[in-house]
This record gives sequence, C-alpha cells and structure tokens, in this order.
Amino acid sequence: MKTIKFYLSFVAVFAMLFTSCSKDEDSGVNPDSQKASLTFGAIVQDLAAKTTNRQSAIGDMPDCSDEEAAYVEIVLMRGENEVVGTTDEPYRVDLVAGQVFTEEDAKLELTPGNYSLTHFSVYSADGTLLWLAPRGGALAEFVNNSLPLSIDLGAGVKKYVDVSVLCYDNRDVNQYGYQFFELDINEAFEFCFFANYCSTDGRHYPARYAVTLSIDGEILYEGVENNVGRNDDGDLYADAICFALPNLDEYGDNEAYIDYTLTLLDWTGETDAYGDVDPMVISGSLSRADVMANFSGNDDVEYEHFRFGCE
Repeated sequence: MKTIKFYLSFVAVFAMLFTSCSKDEDSGVNPDSQKASLTFGAIVQDLAAKTTNRQSAIGDMPDCSDEEAAYVEIVLMRGENEVVGTTDEPYRVDLVAGQVFTEEDAKLELTPGNYSLTHFSVYSADGTLLWLAPRGGALAEFVNNSLPLSIDLGAGVKKYVDVSVLCYDNRDVNQYGYQFFELDINEAFEFCFFANYCSTDGRHYPARYAVTLSIDGEILYEGVENNVGRNDDGDLYADAICFALPNLDEYGDNEAYIDYTLTLLDWTGETDAYGDVDPMVISGSLSRADVMANFSGNDDVEYEHFRFGCE
C-alpha cells in the first residue's frame, strides 16, 4: 500500500512539473505573432431598389452582365503602406468555383492589426470587369459601405469581409470614385498644362485655371484646379497641372482623341493679383504625337504653355 501511495504521489508531482513546463512554454508565445486569415465576399447591391428620387444624379443605371464571376482584384493597406497589391497592380485572388467569396490565399494570411481595403473589383474568367466597389463618386451612396473599408484583424482569426459592389458597364469611372487608368490595362502617359493671363493693360500674370479632359464625351478629369499662391520672395506663382492620359492603340499617332478645356478662374485675395475676370476658355484636342512631343528623354515631361487673353 505504501508503495502504491508513493507511486501515485510521484505521478502527481511529475504531472505538476509537466503542467508547469507547458505553462511556461505557452507564456512565451506572443498572441500578436499569430497570423490572421482574411476572406472577401462580394455582395451585389440592388440599384433598382435604391434609386427613388436619386436617379437623375447619375443618369442611366449601370447594366449588369450575365457572365460568372471568377476572381477579384484588391489593394489592401496598413496605414500608408500598400501590403497586398498596389494601385498600379492590384492583387488577384480567385473566387471559389460557383461562389462569390475568395479562396484561401497565402497573401491574405496577415499580421494582426488594422487594415484598409482601398480597391475591390470583380472579373469574369476572360478578364471582363463585372462588378466594382465604389470608393466615392455619385454611386457611393448606393452601397451599404463604400471604400475605403476598415478591417480589424485579431490574432488567430479567420475573418470574412463582405464588400458591397455595383454592376459595371464601362461608364465614366469617376462615378465609382476611380480614375480610368486604375481599371484599364492600357498604358498611361503624362501631359502637363501651364497657363498665363494677360490683362487688358498688357500685363502678364501666372493664371489660376481649371482643366477638364475627356475622350468621346467620357470625362477623365473634371474641373481640376492648379495650385496658386505667393512664394518666399513675395512673388505670385501658379503650378502646372499634370495628368495621366490613356495611350490608346485604336487611334493613330496623329489622330486627336483627348479633348481638353482650360477655364480661367478669378484670383482674389492678393493685392497684386489680377482679381475677378470675365469668363475665358481655351479648348482643343491632343493626339499621341502631341503628348509624346512634350517628353524630354524617357522620364521628363515639359508642360504645354497656354495663354489667356495674350497676343
């Protein structure tokens, strides 16, 4: 009997030691070091049910395709850093066959923390853009949650995030809060505008102006204003404005397809600025050759100089 009691006591002590060691080992694990897993699902919003008294704000509703969704492209940020995908090259994640949620993906096993989804688009197998999550623009009000979407990832969790999307019909992408080059695989090149204003007495001023750009009536940029002010030497200045423009293969080198309008704006609040002005507009069109003519070397771009009211 004493032998049995001694044996049981030994087992109990051994078990306590083992438990103690296990706890010591567990206590050394940092919960924040455990990865979190992220899955996205696309929830297509019903525009028809949400357009009462609001349809006039955006014109015709986007048409929906019957094609089956195959994959999504995303950009996920942590703070100011792009951690999955980039604006220039969003990251592709395949959807589970026949479903509208993403497959498991090693890129979406992430360190716990706060993230932000800034781009979410859904494509068919042949690369046709079907659905898009608005992140501003006139269509943002038609979804439950527009981008950017905040995502809080805890250690060891498998988080499923629903993303509200709308059908995409190749309308002006500004309605969805995107620029064309974020969704179009065509190469973009840069063109810069600068302008002066000449008053009736012949004095030249740096101009404050707004630029609108379009292709076949589709707005690329609308009413973008340049920065103006006074520098450290006390002189008035105005910045040039540069735009990324689509280099479209269907147009010939000398075929003008990018329409621009510059509108002169009042410059008030400065004692030696030109103040209020009569409406004045400069408009025209650009070809690929026009844009490329302003390139100096591979990277430098010279601005195109325009003049309001100058001989």
